Amino acid sequence: MQPHSRGQLEKAIEAAKQYGRFYCKFITANDVGLTNAHQEGLHIAKGAWKIFFEKEGIKGENNSKMVNIHIDGYYPFESRIIYYGKGTRNEYRITRFWTNSPFEKEQQVGNLIVFIPLDHENFKVYIFNTEEVIETFEDKFSLTLINNNAVYIEGEKRDVDLSNKIEMLINEKASKYESFPETIHLAEIAREIYNEVYKIKKFNPDKMLLKWIETEYSLFRAIERNIYKDVLIKPFNELDLLLEFASSALNRRKSRAGKSLEHHIDFILRKMNIPFSHPGKTEGKKQPDFILPSSNEYADNLYASNNLIFLGAKTTCKDRWRQILNEANRIPAKHLLTLQQGITVNQLEEMHDEKVILVVPKPYHKAYPESHRDRLWSVEKFILYAKGMYDY
Repeated sequence: MQPHSRGQLEKAIEAAKQYGRFYCKFITANDVGLTNAHQEGLHIAKGAWKIFFEKEGIKGENNSKMVNIHIDGYYPFESRIIYYGKGTRNEYRITRFWTNSPFEKEQQVGNLIVFIPLDHENFKVYIFNTEEVIETFEDKFSLTLINNNAVYIEGEKRDVDLSNKIEMLINEKASKYESFPETIHLAEIAREIYNEVYKIKKFNPDKMLLKWIETEYSLFRAIERNIYKDVLIKPFNELDLLLEFASSALNRRKSRAGKSLEHHIDFILRKMNIPFSHPGKTEGKKQPDFILPSSNEYADNLYASNNLIFLGAKTTCKDRWRQILNEANRIPAKHLLTLQQGITVNQLEEMHDEKVILVVPKPYHKAYPESHRDRLWSVEKFILYAKGMYDY
């Protein structure tokens, strides 16, 4: 059975709205047994315990229960939800899921799985495998999956868990905006807030990139709440006005998310004194995200091709990675920086065959199949490579 596509998306959204709570996560290599770890089943974030249990797990004790899993087009089956609290363990997992489900587990790495509790013993489950569908689901419920997973409980605050000080700074900054700032300005403020609170002494590009994006998301949500506060307490009276408002809000969220990664990469390259053009310019009207050292050198046929670097930037790359293949004909091997949290072995092999080198923040490497992690580059590795190329 194939993962659900757009046809099931509306059903998932309606069920999530109807029951008002769910847990979703990107499926990692560990979740499907593609690492040397001996843990069994899908890992559940600790903060999701209230989706699956009535009481939080107690350290020193194990606790489990059997539940019924409902997947459209397939007969219900039993799985076990367990909290491991004895010994050194302190985690939640779902076991007996892959063995009873119709899905080929190795092919699910990087897909989004959604658990919607119908009651304490029954769960509706969807797996989505295309970026468009995943992003639509995220946008509908204002989710951020920068930390791999999200818990949705209607009426509860769902912002990223930040320290009190950083949250205070975010709210203080957000209160000053009566209209949305440009995306590049938003990225700058997010970096300033995070760096001010944590007094960063050692620059770790892999960690910082994720923290800046996390902070920026919380800042954007705070600005959004502040700007929309008056609009949301008044009835729209007309359906067309409501739909127009919702469409505008969703489009703004997508636009910001799409530009955020590029803005932060731009800053990192500048900070490290690495020359580049952003966006780049290659053949015809093609505009790849980044060309190193510049578009002028790319256009100069006397400039050695092996001294040119292509860097694409895509928050997710399950489907969209092929878009970069023809964006710079002079550069056969292309680097792609992504926040994708795991993809399948087959996809990694296809990328390798097309000479695409994935650049992934180091904390996300563990989400990829262990057999292929040595092909991944960290952000730091890419920086060292580029500096070595252009450190005149």
